[in-house]
Amino acid sequence: MLEKGDGCELPATAVYWLSDDPQPGIVLVELVDAHGRPHQLVDKSAMFGGDLLPTSAYPCPTTIQCTIEDIDDGIATVSTWWLSGGPDDVPFVFDVRLDTLAPTDHLPPPKLLN
Repeated sequence: MLEKGDGCELPATAVYWLSDDPQPGIVLVELVDAHGRPHQLVDKSAMFGGDLLPTSAYPCPTTIQCTIEDIDDGIATVSTWWLSGGPDDVPFVFDVRLDTLAPTDHLPPPKLLN
């Protein structure tokens, strides 16, 4: 059973191979959150689950590594510790159904103490 603070894999769809540079290549990934809102992430293919290659048949399934920040009534708030953005360089946060998540052995780096 996944709990708050656990690392997890969020199912997503790799939609399009964007570029071969920088290596290992850039891919566009999409997901729909628990509220039906679509989200798109762009990063190196190695940052997503599976073997995403320029020759892969897109769209194709992949996963996004996340950390569970909170759980409320079957909805997990997850964040991407490895991918951030915006002027404050904050992780992306999504509400997703808890039953869609799978455990992972990929864990975020320990938080630094202030």
